[in-house]
Amino acid sequence: MRVFLYSLLLFFCCATSVNAAFSQLISKEVKFKESAPEFYQDAIASLSFPIEFASEVEFNHLADTQGFSSQELEQQLQWLARVYLEPGIGVDDAMEKAQQVMTQLEIIADTPYDRAYLLMLQGRKTGRDKQDYQLAITYYQQALAQLKASEDLPTQLLLHNIHYQLGDLYRITLQKNAALTHLNQYRELAYQLRDDYLIAKAESTLGRYYSGDEQFAKALQHYTEAIRLAEGLDKPFLNAILSLRLARVYRDLKSWDEALTYAHKAADGFTKVGKDNYLSSAMTVIAMVYGEQERWNQAIDYYLNAQQIDVRRGNLTAQALNLHNLGEAYFNNKEPKRALTNLIKANGLFLQKKSKHYLIYNDLLIAQVASQLGDWSMVNAYAAKAFVLAREKKLPEQMFEALQYKTRALKELGDIDKALAALEQLIALSQDLEHESQKPSDYSPSVLAEQQLKLQLSQLQASNKTQEKQAHQFRLAASIIFIVSLLLALAGINQWRGKSNLKRQLASLQQKVNQEPITQLPGYHGFIARMGQKNEIAQLALLSLDDGHTLDLNLGNDTYLEATARLMDTLSRGLAGEAYLIRPGLILLTLNEVNAHQALLERIRCLLDDQPQSQGTHFKLGCIKVPLLGNPDIKVTPDTYFNVLQMLVAGAMSLGTQKDCYVSITPLNFAPAAILSNPLYLHLEKGISRGLVKVECNENKALIQWPKWQGANDADPT
Repeated sequence: MRVFLYSLLLFFCCATSVNAAFSQLISKEVKFKESAPEFYQDAIASLSFPIEFASEVEFNHLADTQGFSSQELEQQLQWLARVYLEPGIGVDDAMEKAQQVMTQLEIIADTPYDRAYLLMLQGRKTGRDKQDYQLAITYYQQALAQLKASEDLPTQLLLHNIHYQLGDLYRITLQKNAALTHLNQYRELAYQLRDDYLIAKAESTLGRYYSGDEQFAKALQHYTEAIRLAEGLDKPFLNAILSLRLARVYRDLKSWDEALTYAHKAADGFTKVGKDNYLSSAMTVIAMVYGEQERWNQAIDYYLNAQQIDVRRGNLTAQALNLHNLGEAYFNNKEPKRALTNLIKANGLFLQKKSKHYLIYNDLLIAQVASQLGDWSMVNAYAAKAFVLAREKKLPEQMFEALQYKTRALKELGDIDKALAALEQLIALSQDLEHESQKPSDYSPSVLAEQQLKLQLSQLQASNKTQEKQAHQFRLAASIIFIVSLLLALAGINQWRGKSNLKRQLASLQQKVNQEPITQLPGYHGFIARMGQKNEIAQLALLSLDDGHTLDLNLGNDTYLEATARLMDTLSRGLAGEAYLIRPGLILLTLNEVNAHQALLERIRCLLDDQPQSQGTHFKLGCIKVPLLGNPDIKVTPDTYFNVLQMLVAGAMSLGTQKDCYVSITPLNFAPAAILSNPLYLHLEKGISRGLVKVECNENKALIQWPKWQGANDADPT
């Protein structure tokens, strides 16, 4: 028995030790992601330099002299190499120092894990130092090949990081399917590691992916989960990152005020934690928002601020992107010469960093600016470069745009034969685009435009055959008229299709916003929209089923959706109003006529008893008249009405769950509008206690316990 107890005690001690080691490893990973500069300081403080060895024997001796086991020192060096490869740690020649540590690690890399770690480091260095993303991807794939699925925490953590970096590289290089595959694996591993910070980072990363793919509903879904987790963490950098990501989503949704609010919040957060690289991104988002509003002078100011940060950091790729953005802003601000100067500088940096995917868009913009300046040789040169790169990257839309510029340039240069050849390529490409499956927002010429191109081309070819012996000037004039007409037709079709697609997207987004996310039934935003309509509402009621708040869990999604839709339809028809689902078991009702409170309670009771899932379920009801205040000049916002109903239902719930209860209020004529100001729970409770508001209830209203407002100073410090 004693041996058994000793064995059990030893087992628990070992388990505790392993859990502590795992917890320490996760904590280091979180600190690394949250603040690489602080992590770097801790890393170098734990080591004695120089660290040099030429064999495994020398390495083991070095570990002993520094007070580490061989495995512990190897892990310390792996962390050190990894943090050297992070931007913004404030170390000169960080890439060279990282390579030195990696060279030392090669000597002792004798396990698949060690080799995979080295390959991950090499991929990171190649991506950051050379921007050779395809080679970096190869290193990461080789690292994955070294590892197999394992329950070992260090291996899981390494896989977690490799999948993230692979997904991000595929995203940058526009390989969407591969990116999504690796980012989903990255998220799954975060959940297996069971750390809220890592899960929030993974959810945020998927939110960024879907935002870039214009799937904003999915993006907001992942960001919402990330924010929910981040709220319980004291991680300012993570909160700043989420603010930046939200700003980008709101920018893409053209919600300018929200975009600027979150972008400035992100900039403040990055300034506090000293993340200049991310501060530059926040400045760029602010500039883009101003650019979308055609406030180009303000956009240019913020692009210049971002450029100063990136020059100070020495980030050439970021500088090139800012120069590209400045070129676009100056062009739209009717300063084409300044635009061209910045774009040429950006081109040189993109070439230096071998960033072909960025070069495509920069070359196209140079061609566009040069066409406005009438420099057709430059237009032809850069359009040709853009076409070659776009064909290499398999980007048909950019190939199409490049051919448009090239055709126009060749026509202006008088090289009609080459112009016609380019035009034939343009038409062939338009046919290919028409047969491809594309998203609604992507550009594709219409069938009618394609037929017009074919007809006009055949007319021109016939004209050339019949007029080959005529004067060269006549042929040139005919070609010019044709090409200009074609370009005008393409521009008109492009404008019309873009406007139609935007209208469809806006209508779809507006419909989704008014629906409850999971059930797609009318929800809170639908109620807000209904309150803004001219049709008058006489009474509002908020219905809370005592046992209904877990219906979705108890019934399953399909049964819950069917039962809820049937219940809302019954309430709408039976009460001559409209029903809106707030969350499971909580339904808001807008009524066209004022009902006596007790009569409304009894009518709802009958309607609930007609439904199998709600028979015998007690409920609480908050109800108010509309308008709530007697003075018609005082406007009460829809969200204030909703907050009042919430407070009434909370009061009704305090009366117990043994019967159906309603609570209603009526502000007296002399009650000031301030009783409905924020914070509403505080002011409304004071109005009730002072006798400014009449309370009605089918129970003893003296027993009502109103919810207490809690300000920032009242929050639980734990």
